[in-house]
Amino acid sequence: MPEVRPERTGWRDEGLSRRHRRWGWDCPAVDLDFLFLEYDHGKASAIVEYKNEHAAPQYASHPTYQAMIDLGNRAGIPVIACRYSDDFTKWIVTPLNTEAKKHVPQRVILDEVGWVSLLYKIRGYDLPQSVVDGINIEL
Repeated sequence: MPEVRPERTGWRDEGLSRRHRRWGWDCPAVDLDFLFLEYDHGKASAIVEYKNEHAAPQYASHPTYQAMIDLGNRAGIPVIACRYSDDFTKWIVTPLNTEAKKHVPQRVILDEVGWVSLLYKIRGYDLPQSVVDGINIEL
């Protein structure tokens, strides 16, 4: 049986991580870096896995992403991988399931207003001008 990989960063709850690894190879789990459950009025609207531009690459074929896609498919909501730049001026958006592709058919690079507009669109709303103004103040 393959050995379970040890905790790599040490900044998560390492005790639980080590304990879970003792449960064996056939009981996989992942502590996702920055998984967001986007929602509206108490209903899930999308699953987004955020990664900083300097993080290791994301692969939709990896079992971790396959599990997220499965969850999104079961819920009927978009699953999206999103890499963002340090200064938040660039958002690389990759749709991971069919629901996501209804909103963003292929990988796209957006500015922050474009990304936030997409999040509003997924919820069925237009991006309010007040939000755009708030984002632009930071720029």
